[in-house]
Amino acid sequence: MTEILDGKAVAKTINEQTKARVAKQKKPVTLAVIYDPSNDGSQLYVGMKSRQAAKLGIATQDIPISTDATTESVIQLVEELNDDDSITGILVQSPLTKGIKERQIFSAVAPHKDADGLGATVQGMLFGDSLENYTVAATPQGVMTLLAQYNIPLKGKNAVVVGRSQLFGRPMFALLTNADATVTLAHRYTEPTTLKALLKNADIVVVGVGIPNFIQGEDLKKGATVIDVGMNVVDGKATGDVNFPSAQGIADYITPVPGGVGPMTIATLLENTVTLAEQNQ
Repeated sequence: MTEILDGKAVAKTINEQTKARVAKQKKPVTLAVIYDPSNDGSQLYVGMKSRQAAKLGIATQDIPISTDATTESVIQLVEELNDDDSITGILVQSPLTKGIKERQIFSAVAPHKDADGLGATVQGMLFGDSLENYTVAATPQGVMTLLAQYNIPLKGKNAVVVGRSQLFGRPMFALLTNADATVTLAHRYTEPTTLKALLKNADIVVVGVGIPNFIQGEDLKKGATVIDVGMNVVDGKATGDVNFPSAQGIADYITPVPGGVGPMTIATLLENTVTLAEQNQ
């Protein structure tokens, strides 16, 4: 029987802990969010994060960029926020407007304010499995928290990450590697027969490519743990990258869409923000 990994319930617990930690801070905890207001998805996500932050006592400063913004102008904005002592953490909400070089923006964020762990410095620390304090991208870190909550073993397991983005796939690969799993990084362009062979041997599958029903139950190994990071809309309904009905009965554990990874991402971002506040006191 397939067990559903309830990200919503786990996120609730994390949020309660974060709220208690925020209350202990001597100065306000503030998250600055840079985003493109013309992107409907970004508008939605920024609103969700701001509302949840307010419930936890975290202030937000949502900063829309103009349609004529350049990479240089956004970097200047980031540098001003880096120097602003009232700002605890900075989030750059992807995607930004066309033509802006996002990786340069991510890396302009000071490591001690990098709430979403996307800068080159903190990602280098992640890939180096550094013993120092550093933040990790909220989605993959949320996945790791969810796996730990359900006591799903990773050491020595075969894991396949499908998706290679800087926001998800690459840090997910590093986190699983640091947890002693044997990890393969695949993506939407991986040759289909190769991908199917990898999936059939995978104890852990984490997928985020933004293609509805990209993976079918028949592709999976019996007893696998399946983490669906995808969020698509099909016929007005939220749909993941995994065909959920076909995976039930094959996977031992699976995340639903919605209610799986999504709530964990927001909870982890806000958890990261208060962690930065504690470290920077």
